[in-house]
Amino acid sequence: MDRLKLCMMTLTRSSVGLLKLFVLLFTAAAALWDGTVFSQQQQQVQSPASVTNAAGIAMVEIPAGSFMMGGAESPESVAAFFTEYGRPPEYFADEYPRHRVSITRPFLLGKHEVTVGQFRQFVQATQFKTEAEQNGSGGWGYDAALGRCIGRDLRFTWQDPGFKQTDQHPVLNVSWNDCQAFCHWLTQKDGREHRLPTEAEWEYACRAGTATRYSCGDLPKSLEVVARSLDPKTMDVKLHVQDLPIPAEGDFPFTAPVGSFAANSFGLYDMHGNVWEWVSDRYGERFYEESATNDPRGPAEGHRRVRRGGAWNSFPLWSRASFRNWNTPSSRCVNLGFRVAAEIAPVAKVNSSTPSVSIVFVGDIMLDNGPGHAIASGRDPFFGCRDLLRSGDFAVGNLECVIGRGGKQLLKPYVFRAAPDSPQVLKRYFSAISLANNHSFDYGVEGFVEAIDILEQHKLNFFGGGRNLEEARRPFVFAHNGIKVAVLGANSFRGQDYAATASSAGSAPLMEENILADIQASRKMADAVVPFVHWGPELSTMPRASQIRLARRMIDAGASAVIGAHPHVTQTVDFYRGAPIIYSLGNFVFDYYPVDPPEWTGWVAKLTFTADGKVDLDTTAIVLDAAGLPTPVILEDALVPPQTIQSTTD
Repeated sequence: MDRLKLCMMTLTRSSVGLLKLFVLLFTAAAALWDGTVFSQQQQQVQSPASVTNAAGIAMVEIPAGSFMMGGAESPESVAAFFTEYGRPPEYFADEYPRHRVSITRPFLLGKHEVTVGQFRQFVQATQFKTEAEQNGSGGWGYDAALGRCIGRDLRFTWQDPGFKQTDQHPVLNVSWNDCQAFCHWLTQKDGREHRLPTEAEWEYACRAGTATRYSCGDLPKSLEVVARSLDPKTMDVKLHVQDLPIPAEGDFPFTAPVGSFAANSFGLYDMHGNVWEWVSDRYGERFYEESATNDPRGPAEGHRRVRRGGAWNSFPLWSRASFRNWNTPSSRCVNLGFRVAAEIAPVAKVNSSTPSVSIVFVGDIMLDNGPGHAIASGRDPFFGCRDLLRSGDFAVGNLECVIGRGGKQLLKPYVFRAAPDSPQVLKRYFSAISLANNHSFDYGVEGFVEAIDILEQHKLNFFGGGRNLEEARRPFVFAHNGIKVAVLGANSFRGQDYAATASSAGSAPLMEENILADIQASRKMADAVVPFVHWGPELSTMPRASQIRLARRMIDAGASAVIGAHPHVTQTVDFYRGAPIIYSLGNFVFDYYPVDPPEWTGWVAKLTFTADGKVDLDTTAIVLDAAGLPTPVILEDALVPPQTIQSTTD
């Protein structure tokens, strides 16, 4: 929190418009004074075209170009100019070396920071819960009784930061993970891929053809025209955020409605101040030493994410265009928000007249406890999602329990055995199920083999497990409209404990060498390959760096998409070389865990494949009731109770 400062600014909104012309002239003069030589494109910076996406977010088309990224002056010069802040030159080391970066393709960037009203659209459409709401710890906010900001506190979320915000104010208390969910929803709603900007894209757009400390020049005083930030004359620059009193008065004692101050030359508002803005990149203190020239995307590994731009409670030192800050992906604060970027071209959609095959994937299915009781009493636990499960040509799920009554219970904290009539219910909806998980072996080898026997008796296909390793690694191939899709299963959670061998039954362990070889072999017999993997830490909303690396290696090996399960919660959606990656679908039918939240949520993902290699991803959010039974959150019949199980012959 060293980099967050609080105070009040006295600039009135009415004075902003009178100063716009001055700002633009000052920007050009300051850039020339700096001595930086701009590329031809940067010399011709104009206000780009603007479009409005399906959520009502105004987006500006940012042209391709190159610029010098990082601090334009030495760290010693920065420390000397801002000497009252008491920061040594090494404090600014991550802004160096200054280096040339090229943004090779134009892209869209939000004209404003995402607002409360826009984020509310997303929440109402998906029933999404932010991390501040999910884990019971809350966010940061203003405590009027104390006259300062405190956190974390259960009172504070994006809906209530402790001070009044309208739908036109920037949304606060959103984590990097929350932003990923918003972007995924917006991609599906709009048809263009929406995402957070990269750190390089952000600085390029912020500078808008300038090479000065701010897009409005070098002088901190110039920020008063373009930014809701702190009065540079204050003497409180060394205090921590929680130690600064906030007078709740004046035009903008906290955040300002987006667009209240002047735009930069690209037509972007609030690139300095108002709220810190998440970007997509991981933080690397020395990343600039090895950064790529073209479209850099940050380090491949790391647990911190970059935020840029300063905030309403930031002093000018921290609002500079080159200043870098970071937080963990789950961090949320009263001065932290985001703006979205998007690709200009719409996401390629599968032509409805083109032959295709679609497969619906769901996450963890556990038919003991609440779901098991539903089946035993004659109810169908899948009924609330029946239309989703039947919306594709095939459906696949991850069966996290043992079917059958035999075997010996293993000594482990949680063991699950499905209700007796479970195979008939599964057969009604699922074309194949994965056995590659840590619960298919809850009753040892005998229970596992019995489950395989029962599945075969009911002609219910399975993959990811078998009577030996060769069978466990064998893909199941779906075929429709002349298109074949191979699905592989593999388990990494205690994978070796439950692994099949050349002569004994078990699941396929997720070993990099094996899965890559299996993908390559499967690609020879199918038009597309999807690894459905059981991996990742439980209850974590973000994948590990090792998972990200392996997912990309699987796509490099020939996978058309990667689908994951096990963490019990949804994780971020990624795209690599045009292939979708869902690191975790979360729970689908599941009611037991020692730290149950008020409600579980998950995703249903439908992948549609064509013979020419195109893959279309659609996801639908689901919510699980107290018994672990799912319903879609956006359908009118979401509250229909589970129905009596009917004949499985239809």
